[in-house]
Amino acid sequence: MSSNVITTAGSFRQALSFRWQTVFQAMVCGLFGHQMENKRARVPGTARICRCGANFLSENAGETRVRHILSCFFMGHKYVKAGIRDGINEYLCEQCGHPLLFSADQDPYTGLDRFLKGVRYLCSLFGHRVRLVGEREGLAEYICHCGHSFLRQKQNRTKVTHPLTCFFAGHFVRFTERRGDYAEYLCRNCGHTFYLW
Repeated sequence: MSSNVITTAGSFRQALSFRWQTVFQAMVCGLFGHQMENKRARVPGTARICRCGANFLSENAGETRVRHILSCFFMGHKYVKAGIRDGINEYLCEQCGHPLLFSADQDPYTGLDRFLKGVRYLCSLFGHRVRLVGEREGLAEYICHCGHSFLRQKQNRTKVTHPLTCFFAGHFVRFTERRGDYAEYLCRNCGHTFYLW
């Protein structure tokens, strides 16, 4: 009987520890936004569950606030080939879903299925010099020579900067469309897109 009491006490402690971890994670997500995750193991179209326990980044729900993945920002993105469309090679970061787009004739990563690429800090700080590559979802798609892409209202832009809202509060994203094996999400403030398996 005493071993049963010890087991029950141990189970209670584990449950209490799990509960506090969940509460702490919910506070972190409330302050900084949910952590973007890009796992292939998920069934496409099913809800994603954040570490805090919330369902988020649903393809049929509203907006979700997501935080920046600092390991990607400081140590680089781990890109994999996502596809080719309209003469543009698309890659996505395996961890945070950050896309990388290059015209097929100017792609420095042609022939690579997986590679590590650091963030171009000058573009992040001073703005991306962009060119129009097409229109979709009622928006203009712009890409920078660094590979960063944006979906914005068409205004013949040549430069796109990251607003301070996104820098401090993270991105406020919503589902835009399913494209092949991944879903695309768009930040309402900066036009940054994310590709998630």
